[in-house]
Amino acid sequence: MRLLEILSPENLLDTPRLFTGLAEWGAVMVNFLVHKRKKNGPLFVLLCVTFCIIQMGFQILAGFSPISLWIPNMMVAVGIIYFELYIVVDATPLECGFYTIQAFLMAELSASLYRQLYVWYATAEKPSNLLSAVFMAVIYAIVFFTYYQMDRKSSSRDVALEIKPRDFGSALATGIGAFSLSNLSFIWTNTPFSADSNNMLYVRTLVDIGGVLMLMTQKDRIYESTIFSQNLAINQLFRRQYEQYKLSVDNSEMLRKEMHDLKHYLIALKNETSPEKKQEYLEELEQEIAIQESFQNTGNQVLDVILTNKSLQCRKKNITFKVMTDGDVLSFMHVKDICALFGNLLDNAIEATQQNASPDNRLVTLSVKQKNNFVVIECVNCCEHRVLIPEKAGLPKTTKEDKQIHGYGLKSIRQIAEKYNGSMTFSQDRNWVTIKVLLTNNG
Repeated sequence: MRLLEILSPENLLDTPRLFTGLAEWGAVMVNFLVHKRKKNGPLFVLLCVTFCIIQMGFQILAGFSPISLWIPNMMVAVGIIYFELYIVVDATPLECGFYTIQAFLMAELSASLYRQLYVWYATAEKPSNLLSAVFMAVIYAIVFFTYYQMDRKSSSRDVALEIKPRDFGSALATGIGAFSLSNLSFIWTNTPFSADSNNMLYVRTLVDIGGVLMLMTQKDRIYESTIFSQNLAINQLFRRQYEQYKLSVDNSEMLRKEMHDLKHYLIALKNETSPEKKQEYLEELEQEIAIQESFQNTGNQVLDVILTNKSLQCRKKNITFKVMTDGDVLSFMHVKDICALFGNLLDNAIEATQQNASPDNRLVTLSVKQKNNFVVIECVNCCEHRVLIPEKAGLPKTTKEDKQIHGYGLKSIRQIAEKYNGSMTFSQDRNWVTIKVLLTNNG
């Protein structure tokens, strides 16, 4: 096939290869705009331009191939889409696979709809390259804008879809079925499911629309299921932090009662003549004094219990814990929100800090202060390893193996911040990790 035939609209049933490549590139670009990206800035722009050249170039070259290589060429085209999404989109391989199927069918739909409307108009007018390009530009713009508006409703940059193997299998079956039925008439004309030349493009468009709608419905269901499971996990985290708080209250009361028994240690020390026993009493007394030093008095009883508990944890793990807090400014917050916010904030800091090899780097600081109508909470800890942050405005990925259970601590902190019309930011400067929470005090 000559190059002019590939670009020409004279064969009305065939979409020009150049336009097919643009359709695939446009579908990929929508996914780049909807989903969280690993690449941004000038590199992202360079990749987009490169991918456009690759997809159009491949489709033009594929136009010179014999019809026997049509299926392998389509498989390569799908592989290119997957590769591009995997390079740019911050998603698991299964997620990229699902997005690839959706993008490929959307590209097929846009190309088919453009061709159907162009053929319908061109039968009454003289076909031309300019007219074909105008139809292509208008139809693609409408289709991809609609695709973007619909897809972003079932997606979120902050939510990773929990796509399971069965979800991917179902999407793959939908994609293969829709593509096969929509293109069947172009290969075999004598089957019960084939359409004649007058209805070929019409059938192809309808089948592609059905396939795209099925995938979008499936994605909506997966998104709702993911949101539900994440909210369930966060609520369980809230309850666990609250239960820990209630347990800490009981422990704090018990410790305070034990402090009244210090006089018995002093009497025993005065009357003890054995050096070994006296040393034992001194060690016990030192431990009791250390416990007393762990008690916090911030002006907020709930925060006092949480900080006392975390301070004892830090002592056991040889972590220096410095607190500069004004608990009075948290009076507008619900007890459970205080438990979840500071519990998760300090749990994350302690867990990261205890992994530091150097004792000098085992440091956690917490500050709570009011600025105008805002409460500023800042937790800083030393972290010897670099934390991976997919996006500037994103959250760090959990380093634990079970991604479905862990990783909700920071999400719960952000959820609480948003509840009080605030925000949460995460940053790392060299070995120092800072989580800053801003809350609005309307009280």
